[in-house]
Amino acid sequence: MGIEKISVVSDAGPLIHLAEIDCLPLLGIFENLSIPETVWYETVEQGRISAMEMIKLNKIQKYPLSQADVSQFIQQNNLNKLHAGERDCLYLCQQLNISILLTDDLAARNAAKALNLRPLGSLGVVAKAYQMGPISLAEAEHHMLNLYEMSSLFVTRAIVELAIEQLHNYAKSASYH
Repeated sequence: MGIEKISVVSDAGPLIHLAEIDCLPLLGIFENLSIPETVWYETVEQGRISAMEMIKLNKIQKYPLSQADVSQFIQQNNLNKLHAGERDCLYLCQQLNISILLTDDLAARNAAKALNLRPLGSLGVVAKAYQMGPISLAEAEHHMLNLYEMSSLFVTRAIVELAIEQLHNYAKSASYH
């Protein structure tokens, strides 16, 4: 178990939502976590997450981006409807050749899929942490419920229950191996 050799780019949403339930350290399951400066601004500079919490992750790499290059990327891929942080994240994925985008935004998830990227949201990070071993099934279930009940993540109870059901299905199938 432990750290998987996976690099991800993160939008502000999962950082904020996981911080709201004191689960930001779960991002330690990834080898590298890259963010554009716009996401740092949306999280740390706006007071949503402390700089110390982000620095404690010890994996965050912050990237300044050329807005001219990002603008060209936005036009080429018809991403005008997304927010700046989401567009910058998609651009950064392409620039760094990273295939996983952490985002909870539906439009950004759809754009990621259109660009052949794999979106992974806050619930998915919790599930991945359980699958990799740093947290138990009970802890994962608790964190998922907290995302619904305590964080600003917009997610329905039905989606959370489905995610918890999938955790239990994974646990059953893993016990057969």
